[in-house]
Amino acid sequence: MTSNYAYIPQIWPPVLMVVLMIALSVFSLRRRSAPGALQLMGACLCAAAWAASLLMNYAAVDTATKILWLKVQSIVQLPIIIVITCFILEYAWPQRWLTRRNLALLYFPVLLSGILLLTNDLHHQIWRGYSLVNGALRPQFGIGSWILSFYFFGVPEALNLIVFGWLFRRSPQHRWPVTLMLVGQIVGRTLFLSYNAIPLISVLPYNLMGMSFEFLIYALALFGFRIFDPIPLARQTTIEQLKSGMLVLNPQGVIIGLNPAAAAILGSSEKRLKGHLIQNLLPALAHLPGELQASVAGQAEISLEVGPETRFYQLEISPLKDWRGLGIGRLLLLSDVTEQKKAQAQIVVQQRALAMLHEREQLARELHDSTGQVLGYAGFQLEVVHDRIQEGQAAASAGQIADVHNHLAEAENQLTRLSSVVEEAHADVREYILNLRLAPSDQRPFFATIRHYLDGFSQNYGIQTEFSISPRVDEEKINPGTQMQLFRIIQEALSNARKHAGASCVQVFFEMQDGTVRIHIQDNGRGFDPTLAACKGESHFGLRFMLERAGQLGGSLQVNSAPGEGTCVIVEVPID
Repeated sequence: MTSNYAYIPQIWPPVLMVVLMIALSVFSLRRRSAPGALQLMGACLCAAAWAASLLMNYAAVDTATKILWLKVQSIVQLPIIIVITCFILEYAWPQRWLTRRNLALLYFPVLLSGILLLTNDLHHQIWRGYSLVNGALRPQFGIGSWILSFYFFGVPEALNLIVFGWLFRRSPQHRWPVTLMLVGQIVGRTLFLSYNAIPLISVLPYNLMGMSFEFLIYALALFGFRIFDPIPLARQTTIEQLKSGMLVLNPQGVIIGLNPAAAAILGSSEKRLKGHLIQNLLPALAHLPGELQASVAGQAEISLEVGPETRFYQLEISPLKDWRGLGIGRLLLLSDVTEQKKAQAQIVVQQRALAMLHEREQLARELHDSTGQVLGYAGFQLEVVHDRIQEGQAAASAGQIADVHNHLAEAENQLTRLSSVVEEAHADVREYILNLRLAPSDQRPFFATIRHYLDGFSQNYGIQTEFSISPRVDEEKINPGTQMQLFRIIQEALSNARKHAGASCVQVFFEMQDGTVRIHIQDNGRGFDPTLAACKGESHFGLRFMLERAGQLGGSLQVNSAPGEGTCVIVEVPID
């Protein structure tokens, strides 16, 4: 058998191609998770077998052996183009196009061509004869060979071009790899066809070299760009399917990238929006604080007119920095919170309604208690007046005129005191009725309600009021129920300042810290000694009601006072 082969220099290019294709097939096998990697490995193995059979064709001495290897060479060469087509289909859309039916349609001509090659000696439709060119036996092609060449280079090539065009248009991240593969395919197929069409100039097997070049380009496109790596692929898929709008800005605020959701929010296409200044598309950004307009992380809520309605978006801004820590732009994330705001608004309305019902019940109880106290006192005073009148009548019957005058004077004093108590009770009832009408609502927010009440209090009673809020206080974090209770505590504190303290000025101050809201209500009245008042057992309904309201909120109420130094009521309640 060794006598049938001899060394010639022409074997070295095929040897190198064999080594290269085997190495590339092993490389593809190790990265078989990438779509198309196994198909590329199959094509490389076929090319390696092709190069090996060409090597044996060169080394063979007798014609019969050369014909044998020529047939092997041709048979292993047949599936290459079809395998490459399968590679491109799998690359473009993994596990979608390579169905059993499509594979059968693609490989049936390969099977038919193999049968025709093996039976060529019977019909001579594929090869009409042979010729020796540069040490290798070359066939003289018959009409069947040209028909098969038309199929293998016509149908798959057209299919490949359609897939390339579809992939280029559909997926921007594939454009560079697709362009590279198209160049490799054009170069490889051109060398292959020119070698077969002009065999006399084939000093080197540049058909095989062209195919090897094409496979190297495919490998570079598949593995070099790493578009099928799990992390980048997942990242790209997530960005494209993200419901929130994402925009990438350069340091000048120009849009250099965005996802489909952002394009939909801004009402245009991604292509048209790129290159525009973000402030021109989102005027709401101009009203944000300066730190959010700079390359600093932060959050804000903005509203956009989308068609006939106004939609609300949570804007998150993140700086983009390079490996040196230098700012290279900003990342904007727009999340639609319109439905959440509608739901929150509905919840707030319901909470306000429940708070109002509870408040009416509590005010009714307080009115009942205070009125009951007044009526009890009035009843007692009326009994005293009745007794004095009876005593005066008895004295008159006995002719004791002086005693009559004394009894009548005492009765008049009791009536005067009773009139004063009734007037005060009437004022309290009017105040309760007004309090029922005045409460935080959707039409008048919490702090606006307090300011309105303080203004009315000043006008009605001639007592100066001051209202201040710490910058850290967020009104929206205080739920409607808590707002209602705090408002009533402020009202009661001011009522006590009016009725008992003789104050000319009252200050109300809000602050928020560590999940709690703290209210300071300070008056400049006469003050009192809380310890002495407690020892005497003195108690007022107002103070009791304020303590009850603070306790219902899980908070505390503290009264700081001293004679001549005014009174400060401190209320602290949780808001979390």
